[in-house]
Amino acid sequence: MIRCKPKEVHIAYGESTSEIVVIWSTEDQCSPSNVRFSINPWGPYQTGPGESHQFEESNGKKNNFHRVKLRDLKPDSTYFYKPSSQGIPVGPYFFKTAPTSGSSNEAHFLVVSDVSSTYPSIPTLYKEAATGNYASILHAGNIAMNLSSQNGETGNIFFQVMEPAIKAVPYMVAPGPSEQEDGTYKHYLQRFSMPLLDWPMKTYQMWYSVDIGPVHLISFSTEVFFTGKEQTERQHDWLIRDIKLANRNRENVPWVVAFGHRPMYCSYEDPKLECNKKISDLKKGLEDIFYRYGADIIIQSYGAAYERSYPQFKGVPVNDNYTNPLGPVHIITGGASPWEMEYNFTETQPEWCAFRYTNKSVMSYGRLHIINASHAEYEQVNAEDQKILDSFTITQIKHGQFSIEDLPENISATIDKNIKDAGGKPGVLNVEEIGETKDQNRIQQLLRGDNRNRLIIGIVGGVVALVAFVVIVAVRRCRKRRRTTRRWEQMDINYGKKFYSKAPDKEEDNDFEIDMSDGTEGTRQLLNSAP
Repeated sequence: MIRCKPKEVHIAYGESTSEIVVIWSTEDQCSPSNVRFSINPWGPYQTGPGESHQFEESNGKKNNFHRVKLRDLKPDSTYFYKPSSQGIPVGPYFFKTAPTSGSSNEAHFLVVSDVSSTYPSIPTLYKEAATGNYASILHAGNIAMNLSSQNGETGNIFFQVMEPAIKAVPYMVAPGPSEQEDGTYKHYLQRFSMPLLDWPMKTYQMWYSVDIGPVHLISFSTEVFFTGKEQTERQHDWLIRDIKLANRNRENVPWVVAFGHRPMYCSYEDPKLECNKKISDLKKGLEDIFYRYGADIIIQSYGAAYERSYPQFKGVPVNDNYTNPLGPVHIITGGASPWEMEYNFTETQPEWCAFRYTNKSVMSYGRLHIINASHAEYEQVNAEDQKILDSFTITQIKHGQFSIEDLPENISATIDKNIKDAGGKPGVLNVEEIGETKDQNRIQQLLRGDNRNRLIIGIVGGVVALVAFVVIVAVRRCRKRRRTTRRWEQMDINYGKKFYSKAPDKEEDNDFEIDMSDGTEGTRQLLNSAP
């Protein structure tokens, strides 16, 4: 029976913060699975039904995962829950739901990256999670530093070690290089369930968003830029649609926070990095969208270092402080695992960089505090002694889209120069080319296509025109028939009889019509005197 005992339990948000998804593993298939949950630790308990999934490792070892959705949860409430497989329960564990968006302007997040199962300061995360202050743990990629290592045993150990924290606080993730597994993302897709995505998740949809209090949280994949053009375009289109919808609700959910793994900008000298290059697919695919539609904070990661930017666009600082930023603030959270320092920062600190700190022997994580609708604070924390390595406050009175036109002339000129140097057209952003006009472009390509395409268009157009003609003729004939059958008999006025009679050759006529031109004066008086 011990092989059916739930282990590696963790939770995440479902379609909204009123839905929590619970996932765990068992050594055998062990169905059915469910979760009993209640606001009171002694019950009464509700039961959420579960679903199970099994997949094999390359060595034939089978992994068994179970998922249950807990729906219609009350906001800002503590719930107790007991996962169970084949009648074997564990718990009770607990979590606290987030306040509803619009009812609270406060939310707090733990930010981690590059966490391995041997991370010596994981107990620090336990303590942070146990406070009940955090709406979520955001893990910006490189989970366990490779979930699939040792035929998945590295992933098993990681979830067992992290369980005390991630079974109490929703664990929201984004993929990094360690999750790729030759483009299959096998463990990442199976072990996690993220908002509004299928389970197991799909490689063509590794991005999502969810509103958490005053924050519209976006998780995006930087790995699509290294695994396939189709995925890149899918994410590009989705991002545009998602942030546009979020902008319609900025009054209730003012902050847009996006997180992924590889940074767009960094000042680290490692030649393998894209972030220290002037031109990269990552910059081209993401930066213009986040700028155009007003992302406030972009969290990314590089394990060996921590950096933060001034509000910036195209490598140009658009503010020299954090009061009413005119562009997104980029935060590169440092690694929570030890790194060997092969490289260092560039000797000259770039203008966009406000602060940078090498990891060296210091492992760190972040705290993002959304204080209210206009103030946010970020802290980078020493993972061992919890001393603050860096902190800053963003004040944003007016959330929404950013525009080059709102910038001082000298700044906009520098941005245009950088766009041109990168092969772009000054003043033109890479936003709508694949997004809104994609359908129009497909139609234009079809119209410019070969004779076969033209023939198809001609046939379809002819059929549509013929159907329209037949419908119009039928409608006109119907109207003419009704007019010819509606005839009134000569009226021999007798006030003790009806004012009209049925039309000949017609079974029924429910219309009530009176032709006053042939009536008598007495008829007019009678009708005019009617109440």
